[in-house]
Amino acid sequence: MSVIEAEIKTEREKLQEELGVLQNETAEAGGALNGLRHAVAGEERKLVTLQEKSEREIALMETRVRRLNDLLDQKGRRLVALGLIDEDDLAVLLPSSGEHSEQPGHSFQSDFGGDFERLAPFIQARLYARGMLFSQAQLRDVLALVRTHDLFVLAGDSGSGKTSLIKATAESLGGRCTIVPVKPNWTGPEDLLGYFNPIERSYQSTPFLKALQLAASEPHILHFIVLDEMNLARVEHYFADFLSLLENRETVPDITLYTSDEERHTVVSHGLFLAIEEEVRKRVGLPETATLEDLLKNEEANRLLHRLGGFEDAESILEHHARLRRAMAAQIRTPTSLAMPPNVRIIGAINIDETTYFLSPKVLDRIHVVRFRNPVLQDWSAIDAEVEESDLDLALPLYLPPSEIGSRTDYPRFDPSDPNTEFLVRLAREYLDPLGIEFGFRAIRQSLHYIDRARDVGVEPPEALNNVLLHKVIPKLVLDTTRQGPSGTKRAELLSDLRDAVAEAMTELDLSSVPESCVVELDRVIAGVDGNNGIANYWLR
Repeated sequence: MSVIEAEIKTEREKLQEELGVLQNETAEAGGALNGLRHAVAGEERKLVTLQEKSEREIALMETRVRRLNDLLDQKGRRLVALGLIDEDDLAVLLPSSGEHSEQPGHSFQSDFGGDFERLAPFIQARLYARGMLFSQAQLRDVLALVRTHDLFVLAGDSGSGKTSLIKATAESLGGRCTIVPVKPNWTGPEDLLGYFNPIERSYQSTPFLKALQLAASEPHILHFIVLDEMNLARVEHYFADFLSLLENRETVPDITLYTSDEERHTVVSHGLFLAIEEEVRKRVGLPETATLEDLLKNEEANRLLHRLGGFEDAESILEHHARLRRAMAAQIRTPTSLAMPPNVRIIGAINIDETTYFLSPKVLDRIHVVRFRNPVLQDWSAIDAEVEESDLDLALPLYLPPSEIGSRTDYPRFDPSDPNTEFLVRLAREYLDPLGIEFGFRAIRQSLHYIDRARDVGVEPPEALNNVLLHKVIPKLVLDTTRQGPSGTKRAELLSDLRDAVAEAMTELDLSSVPESCVVELDRVIAGVDGNNGIANYWLR
């Protein structure tokens, strides 16, 4: 028994010791918990203090904004009374409420479940009901390009439906489409964006700039701006600066229209004129609603205005007033710079014939080219078969807010291990560079961006890669195949090898899911070599 009692005693002591350890740990944990509670309470008090401070600051800012708006309205009304600006100009000066009425149409979230794949069938059905035949593959390609925020160009014969497709797509998405015809005499960026006239002290705007300004005033609506017959003039002459500006994907591009010196001169001139007329009104007792006509009709006010302003006669006052009015209107309607509206997509439409210019390598490196065939040659029965019946009212468009289409982000980083990157790099190294065709990091990253955005609209990676080759690679094929490459291989053989490498990569391609096969397009380019003195030219029919 003594042995058993000893074991029990030992076990009891061991348990008591463990209990003591647990009690100590519990006490420590309780202390730590109390500490955490105090810390949380302290942080909650800090949060409440910060919230109260933030609410006070917001209220103060709102008060200041209201006072500023009231002051702006008061000064604006004075400018209207003096005839320096009109009511439309004042509406531009005064801040908008930021509210907009909901566009009529189907909801992308409620009726489409936020699913981009459902857009192409819906648009196709709407256009089909209007007698316009476009395949879902064409529509998915265009939608994917819209989501990239890149410039893309529709190339084809006159009357092939290029602008009609864009206008119909914009309308189907609840957006607007502005057609800007390009003139053959466009030679510089001023033909695209306008210029400041120093003699009249006003900005000579253009339809393109006005379309950008309209889009900026309607941020809730998607805007397509189409440069129609874009290659009637040399694109690199009038559009190069704008293309370079759009290369910046990390920040919002800022379009500089003219220097701010003119803006400062206008502000100073207006400030002096307003100060003089205010002093005149105070001296003669005219109200703030007095117009320039009232000042000139009042003999004492007229005399004071001449003396304080250094004017010699009534005509000089009117001439000065007219100059100020023109300058003020120019500053209000066309500020010194314009941030590129995120709801804008710029699209080119070009005809391929002997009256137009080919696109230069610099331009091709920065855009996507979508070639349109003669609609008469399409397989109409195939399009008829794929049109889906819709439960939605096809008379109504879809209202797709620009914010839901996708933001303008930087291109994907260059990842050599990515299969698509690896394939495009191999094409560049083994075929394109020996053929004298540049295809660098920008073009590859832009291609990867398209593949990424195309997936959401229902274009699978093989089909997206096919489209990339159609957009970015094949349009660059303008070369003399009789010449030799760096290794001594004839370019004709290199072009044939390029075709075989592409065909091997496209073995799993579903031809019904693409607008056109890149292999068929390469075959067309190669077939045209013999009849063109050994020159391979994508742009020739």
